[in-house]
Amino acid sequence: MARAQIPLSLAPDRCDVCRRCVAACPHDALKVGPTYIYVDWQRCDGCLACAKTCATGAIEKRAAGGGVRPAGAAAGTGSKDAEVKPPVTPARSASTSKSTSAVSAAEPPAWTLGEAWVVLMALFGAFVLKDVVMASEFVRALDSDVAVFARVAAIFTFYALQAGVLALLAWRRDVPVLDALGFRAGSVSWRARLGSVGLVLGLLVATRLVALVYGMTAQWAGWDPPAREIADLTEVFGPTVWGLLASVALVVLVAPIVEEAVFRGVVQGAIAVRSGHRVAIVVAAAIFALSHVTPWLFAPLFVLGLACGWLAHTRASLLPAVWLHAAYNLLPVAVAFYLVW
Repeated sequence: MARAQIPLSLAPDRCDVCRRCVAACPHDALKVGPTYIYVDWQRCDGCLACAKTCATGAIEKRAAGGGVRPAGAAAGTGSKDAEVKPPVTPARSASTSKSTSAVSAAEPPAWTLGEAWVVLMALFGAFVLKDVVMASEFVRALDSDVAVFARVAAIFTFYALQAGVLALLAWRRDVPVLDALGFRAGSVSWRARLGSVGLVLGLLVATRLVALVYGMTAQWAGWDPPAREIADLTEVFGPTVWGLLASVALVVLVAPIVEEAVFRGVVQGAIAVRSGHRVAIVVAAAIFALSHVTPWLFAPLFVLGLACGWLAHTRASLLPAVWLHAAYNLLPVAVAFYLVW
């Protein structure tokens, strides 16, 4: 039976990437980026909620008789009954033309559950290796400065191994790693940039407040933290200027980039293709929290994961999620070194 024609006309060149349409879509059928508007035609039911929220004319109700090419269909077909398949290349489409009936090019290829499993196994293996090295008698017996260097090297290797696996998977697909993971570059309006900054700041305050209230409540209930998170930072990296620089480099810069690429880029992306974005955000956040192997921190890290997952989905980029994650990590680093200095 032929599927009803979806009455949408798309013009990515008019889009200012405000993503109000993404938030308005009740079926998670839209993704928007600097040079594309992607519609999952299998999910879209033509409710026009996206068109009603678009103020720039990038998404409009199509005039009677106007054609529209489903994303993934062959160029020039214009067939409303064309089979819709997930995009297979990350290329930007010729949809940046002035035609209001053009549909943007496809998203980067969707990650598979198998690839997500490979990435998580690499994370687990690197985590075990890191802990074995850092807890070994050999490292403990070293001079304090040399021991700090060994711990920093172990943590760096932990993230480098994960980054290497991500790069290898992207290489196998013949896709630039930044595109494959969702780190998209392009012209984004200042309004969209400011909107992302505002969301990051608001979510930073919210997630840190949740962590504070959770910590106070848990301690009031008699559940004391098994370790001092702030003290651990100066013990691992050393209470020196070099320790501060190393902790900023690894905890504030490298960790958010790699962890967001793993959990929001691959794991959340793979689950979203099969179960929808809401399920994907929750599951990826839970795995993210569990990966830190600290029951005390599960609740606040789960909330942080939800916030980062929501940002990655609604902003159609990992960058805002990385900003939030980095800012969240910066606070304990700053407090730890402020207290010892």
